[in-house]
Amino acid sequence: MVWLGSAASDGVSGRVFEAEAGRITVMQGWRAGPTTDLGARWEPGAAGEAARKLLAEAGVGAPVYGAR
Repeated sequence: MVWLGSAASDGVSGRVFEAEAGRITVMQGWRAGPTTDLGARWEPGAAGEAARKLLAEAGVGAPVYGAR
């Protein structure tokens, strides 16, 4: 959505849109899931390991358009 990169979208931040053919949807219901806090800056390898653990704890995501 090129509109999001324009001045006309001023004030729109942190929103997720799904766009398919002639349809545009504002996604709702986003919420925080499992979290981990190192208390310091993450190194890439450690961040990847932490992300894998969090994904294992998280519920299955909702299917996106076109998913079967």
